[in-house]
Amino acid sequence: MRKASVCYNFKVMRRVFQTILVLIGTLVLFTAQADEKNQKEVKQKKDPRASWIPVYLGHSDMDSGLISKPMFDSLLVQGLYSRDTSGKEFKVTGFMLTFCERMIYEDSAGNIMPVTDYLSEYCFDSKLKPHQEDALLRRAKRGDTVIFEDIRLESIDSVKRPAHGHPMKLIITR
Repeated sequence: MRKASVCYNFKVMRRVFQTILVLIGTLVLFTAQADEKNQKEVKQKKDPRASWIPVYLGHSDMDSGLISKPMFDSLLVQGLYSRDTSGKEFKVTGFMLTFCERMIYEDSAGNIMPVTDYLSEYCFDSKLKPHQEDALLRRAKRGDTVIFEDIRLESIDSVKRPAHGHPMKLIITR
């Protein structure tokens, strides 16, 4: 009689365990479906202003890549300008400038080694301050890199919406 009772208890326990597993599986399935619906709703509600707006150096279409030294000098004086694909203009209210200057140094053993010096500064306008502009025009040479990032924009129309500009990386050539 003891053996029959143990077998019966084992069968009952197995059935209870299977029922619990089915309930947990169903719960996980419903939770996953609810999360998927929430993610779709969040994507639909996403702010359309959060997209990156193209930014250009000067009144040109130069937004990244290789740029000659004379072209860089002429466009840097004009400052940063921004317009979206439909032609709507945005005012640049600030940006982070990083100047990566390639220099050649000599180590303690007399070996020549190229080293990049980094200078970063935040600017609160679409143009550099006169002393910054003069120093950059004087120091920039072939092989140097200028990076404009964290570009803050504001729409020019009656609704003063903030926006973010797409970062630029310009490599100076001859």
